[in-house]
Amino acid sequence: MHELLPILRQAFPTATSCDTVASVVQANAEGYRVKFDGGQSGINGVFIKTVDATTYLSKSWPDFRRTLMYLRTEVLFYKMLLPDLNERGFRSTPHVFQAFFDLDGLIEEDEKATDQSQPEPESWSAEGKGGYIIMEGIDEGYFQDSPITLEQAKETLSAIAGLHAAAWEDQELLTKADKWLSRGSYHLKTRNTKELAGMEQAWEQFSSNFQQFDTALFDRSSDMGKRVKDLAEYISDEMSPGPTDRYATLSHGDFKSMNCFLPEKSTERGVVVVDFASAGVGLGMSDVAMHIHHAVKAEDLDNGGEELLLDHYLNQLNDQLGPSRTYPKDVALRHYRLACADYFRFLLGRFWKSATPETFAKRKDSKNTVLMNRNLDSALAFLDRVEKHMTEIEKEYAVCTVPQEEQ
Repeated sequence: MHELLPILRQAFPTATSCDTVASVVQANAEGYRVKFDGGQSGINGVFIKTVDATTYLSKSWPDFRRTLMYLRTEVLFYKMLLPDLNERGFRSTPHVFQAFFDLDGLIEEDEKATDQSQPEPESWSAEGKGGYIIMEGIDEGYFQDSPITLEQAKETLSAIAGLHAAAWEDQELLTKADKWLSRGSYHLKTRNTKELAGMEQAWEQFSSNFQQFDTALFDRSSDMGKRVKDLAEYISDEMSPGPTDRYATLSHGDFKSMNCFLPEKSTERGVVVVDFASAGVGLGMSDVAMHIHHAVKAEDLDNGGEELLLDHYLNQLNDQLGPSRTYPKDVALRHYRLACADYFRFLLGRFWKSATPETFAKRKDSKNTVLMNRNLDSALAFLDRVEKHMTEIEKEYAVCTVPQEEQ
């Protein structure tokens, strides 16, 4: 456990003592809800997120580097992007009192989070390296949950629409984000290259373990590993706008429901969104596709539930963009299909390669675990949707790759 008082004093120099009320250990950071004495302005409680680089030395270099990049991205988001977003009307985040990182000798200052080809330094040490974020504690009157209801999902999608609207096609802001931030937790360029290389084997393993539950679906999807692998680069490119491209915005990058604090009662502030460690330039539908399938039960998405949430998001976004800017529904739905397939590639390569009915049962109550990796109905429904989306994407790809003289 970190010595928290010296960290706390970076934001509250007069703090005399502190107690940890609750803590959480995640794959890439540790968090502490802290009460303290000697604060100012009536503040006596915060949430401290810490990353000690030495904690993650057992990871391979690409995965270790990604952990460090999560820290750098979130600190820079709060310090360099959030003030601009606040001015543009987005305030659905905790107040941040202090954010800091020191990754000298591990990550170059101008190194991009998406450059997974960066070699491991010849000589380096993780001692004393890492960082922290001291932020407002969101507790009284708020809760986190997964899965969430359709009505709750409408609230969370309204919040993320606010982020997307605030950064929408803002070339100056997005150029800064492109330089300093990332591209999303499941973006192809931020993932370990072994995931894509093992896609076909991962599918064989998953289908072997789960085809008994819907043989017709798995027969129809018999070569999904190869299909997704073959078009992974195309899909990723289509979902990766530059800062000056049409429809570009700032994507949260890891928009699961457990990164949302929902108000117990209706409030003017609404949902509070946390964990911007994967934020970067992207398309809004990357967040929407992940959120809908990560957070909402398959039975709720059936019979028009999925369409209800997509329409709600688009209405919220377009209302904030105004008449001079818009996200046309046909464009948005194409992006949504691509985003679902992109997320499927991540899910298969990262999680489903080792999934079994037994691991699903073990994780069934783990709220921070993606729903499709702990709930059979959600997994099968998502596979069914993505197989249909892939059919559309393959038709699109076939047309766009036909030589011009043959068109």
